[in-house]
Amino acid sequence: MSNPTELRARADELESRVSPVTAGPRTDDERMWLEKAAALRSEADRLDAADRATEK
Repeated sequence: MSNPTELRARADELESRVSPVTAGPRTDDERMWLEKAAALRSEADRLDAADRATEK
């Protein structure tokens, strides 16, 4: 996974594993998946910004 689209797709996949908030407290696994998804989205944003900077 090296491009932003793949990173965001993986983040979506991880987030889909998490139960809705109304289902009760988050498990350790669910918190981990959400943290990893956030990190993947952040990396995708960083790569997008780097691509935009090199295009100018």
